[in-house]
Amino acid sequence: MNIRAFIENLNEDLNIRQLIGKIARKTGRRNLLPAASALVLLVLALSLWAAVGAESRRLASDKKLEVRFERVIGQYNTLKAARDEFARRAALSPAQGILKAVGDLVAGTGLKGKMATIKPLDTTRINGFTSERAQVTFSVVNLNEMVNLLYRIENAPMLLSIRRAEFRSSFAAPALDINLVLALTRRKK
Repeated sequence: MNIRAFIENLNEDLNIRQLIGKIARKTGRRNLLPAASALVLLVLALSLWAAVGAESRRLASDKKLEVRFERVIGQYNTLKAARDEFARRAALSPAQGILKAVGDLVAGTGLKGKMATIKPLDTTRINGFTSERAQVTFSVVNLNEMVNLLYRIENAPMLLSIRRAEFRSSFAAPALDINLVLALTRRKK
């Protein structure tokens, strides 16, 4: 309710002139007129103050609610973007299986000759997705090659993830032996 409508309704209900006239006629004194009008103005001011206070409290609570909604909307958009990225990468999997995916991954890094073993482990099906796991072992890999391999796994066009990683170094040479368990997740066809 806006303030102007509130005052108009109050004027219609009270009809101030009639009220002041009745008070003056009953008492028979004309000097009571200023006191009665001051009393009526005081009642109007108090009711107006109460209405404005109620509106300001409602506005403050609405602003707090708006901030909470904005926070929830931000979280929703973040989760939706992550879900969409997951679905996009799962749908883009061009590889026919985990073995071909790992072969394609190491083909461009120069680690093909350093890959000691690749052993398929298991396949899991959950909610329309298939996840294939394989154990891959690399020997005598330097730190630069390891960083390049991890970068290519993270940015692969398919949904390839590391389930377990073991790095062993030898004291004789500054090289690492890497044992990874990789998983390829893709949409069931």
